[in-house]
Amino acid sequence: MTRTKDRNGILFFIVPARRRFVVLGDEGIHAKVGQEFWDGIAAAMSEDFRKGEFTAGLLRGIAKASEGLAAHFPCRPGSDVNELPDEIDDSGTGE
Repeated sequence: MTRTKDRNGILFFIVPARRRFVVLGDEGIHAKVGQEFWDGIAAAMSEDFRKGEFTAGLLRGIAKASEGLAAHFPCRPGSDVNELPDEIDDSGTGE
């Protein structure tokens, strides 16, 4: 997460067995959006999670995070590269 040029990586860490999640932004994005931004994402996700709508909650959180990224780190077609892997780490989930 901390290996991007602009330090704008965002990690969604979800532990279903413990009914816990964390949304972490690297220092570059956090400096731009502040703590209220992350609290808003967590509140929106929690609302859906409480209703058992886990996929909807995660998608809602990702959409809100992307709004902050787009506002402060707009896409530069032709020069943007994917700096981090897209794989989902499901180790420890029993799958």
